[in-house]
Amino acid sequence: MAGNSANTLVSVPRVRAEINGTKVDSVVHVDVIAAGSYKSSWFELTLSTTASSAGIQWLNQLTGRVTVKIFIRVLPDTLDTTLIEGMADSIIVDATAGLVQIQGRDYSSLLINSTYQDAFRNQTSSEIANYIASRHGFGTNISVTYTMVGSYQCGEYNNLLLNSHSHLTHEWALLVFLAKREGFELFINGTTLVFAPQSALHQSHSELAIENVIGARFHVRCPLSDQTTLTVKSWNSWMNQLSTYSETKSDDQSTSAINGLSSDLGFEIAVVMPNLTSHGAEQIAKQHINTLNEQALNVEVIAPGELYLKPLDIISISGSNSSFDVDYVVRSVRRHFSSNTGFIEYINGYTLEANPPSSPEPAA
Repeated sequence: MAGNSANTLVSVPRVRAEINGTKVDSVVHVDVIAAGSYKSSWFELTLSTTASSAGIQWLNQLTGRVTVKIFIRVLPDTLDTTLIEGMADSIIVDATAGLVQIQGRDYSSLLINSTYQDAFRNQTSSEIANYIASRHGFGTNISVTYTMVGSYQCGEYNNLLLNSHSHLTHEWALLVFLAKREGFELFINGTTLVFAPQSALHQSHSELAIENVIGARFHVRCPLSDQTTLTVKSWNSWMNQLSTYSETKSDDQSTSAINGLSSDLGFEIAVVMPNLTSHGAEQIAKQHINTLNEQALNVEVIAPGELYLKPLDIISISGSNSSFDVDYVVRSVRRHFSSNTGFIEYINGYTLEANPPSSPEPAA
C-alpha cells in the first residue's frame, strides 16, 4: 500500500499468543477477522504442543474462562502489535498430532452472553451504553446523545426491555439496536466499547495498486429498475397515529425500453414495524437505503499482510484501468498467518458512489 507510511507490508512476522496470561511462541496458524460495526471480531488459533522444549504449562490453564491475546512483530527490534484480544469459545486438543485449536471472539462475547434484565426507562442511548460498559469494566469511546429512548413517553419504550419477554435478550443486541437507531458505529476495540458516529472516529486513507496485490475482484449489483422507493410504515399504539416515511434511491440509468418492453415504473419496498415515531420511521428508511447503497459496488482484495488497516478506513484502488478505480470503505479485514503460506490478508470493502459503473472500460 502507498500513501500511508505506517502501512508497512510484512512478509515474515513473528506471531505469539497469550493464553490466560501465559506467553506461547509455538503458533502454527492464525486467522483473525476485524469484522467492523455491529459484529464480533473473531479468531482461530492453532498452537503446537511439541514445538517448544520449555513445556506446555499453558495447557493446564485451559479450564473455565480462557482469555486470548494474539500478537505480531514485524522486525526483531520492534514491539509486538496486538491483532486481537478476547475470549475462547471452543478448544480442540489433538493429542496425537500435538496441536491445540482455539476459536473465539473479541470481548463483545461478554455482552452477548449477558442476560442481565432491565427496562432502561428515562435514559438516553449514551447513558445506557455507559451503564453497560461500566457494569463490565470496559473503557469507553461513547458520544453523547440527548433523546430519551427508554421512557414511557417514547413509543419504543417496550423495545428496550432486556429480558426473556423481549426480542432484545442480551446487552449486545440492545447496543446494536441503539447504535442503529442513532446512526452510530458499534464495536469493541481491545477492552474499549466504541459507540459513536463514523464522523467522530479516525479513518486512515491508503492507496492500493492492483499490481501490488495477490488478487482483486469487483462485485456489481445490477439494478432491475432506475428508481427504488423504500417506505416505512408504523402504527404507534401509544400515540394512536400512523407514521410513514419514504426514501428514494435513483440509479440514473436509461432502461426505459428494453427489447420493446414497457417503461420502467420503479421498484417499491415496504417495511412495516410497530410503535415507531416519525423520527424512528425515518431512521429505519435511511438504514435500509444505506444498506442498498453499500451493496451497489463491492471489492475483495487479497494482499500481502500489513498491520494497520481496519474497518471504516478508506482505500483508493488504482490500476484496474476501469471506472472501478474509486475509493472504498473497508467493511472487514481478515489476516491469515501460517508457517506454510506466510502472512496475507483479505480485504472486503464497499463504495458509497451513488452510481456504480455498469461495466468496466476495456484495459488499455
